[in-house]
Amino acid sequence: MAVTDAFAFPFLKEGFFLKEGFGLAAMEALTAGVPLVVRDLPVLREVFGPAARFADTPEALATALAHALTSDDPVRAALGREPAARPTWTEVAARHLAFYRSVTGGSHRRVG
Repeated sequence: MAVTDAFAFPFLKEGFFLKEGFGLAAMEALTAGVPLVVRDLPVLREVFGPAARFADTPEALATALAHALTSDDPVRAALGREPAARPTWTEVAARHLAFYRSVTGGSHRRVG
C-alpha cells in the first residue's frame, strides 16, 4: 500500500540536478505503484523506462509532478513493478561470482 501520492527524485545541491545516485527509494516507490518523477538521464531512462516521468529542468519537474498527482495512470503503475521483479542482489552476486570463476579458471585466493 502506498503512503504517498507521488515521488520526485531530483538531487538538489548547489543548484538543480547536479548529482544523483541510482535511486533505491525511487525503485521502492515504483514497487508500491507510486507515480515517479526523476531527472532525465540516460541511466535513469534505462532503469525506470516508461514507468517514470522524466524532467530536465525545475519547470519540467513541476509539470511532471503536477501531472503525476492529478492523473490516474494504471499502465505506468503496472510498468513500475517490472524493474523490481528483476534479479535480486543475491542472484546478481551469484552471477558475478560464476563469471569471475569462469575467467580465473575456478581458482580463487584472498588478497591482503
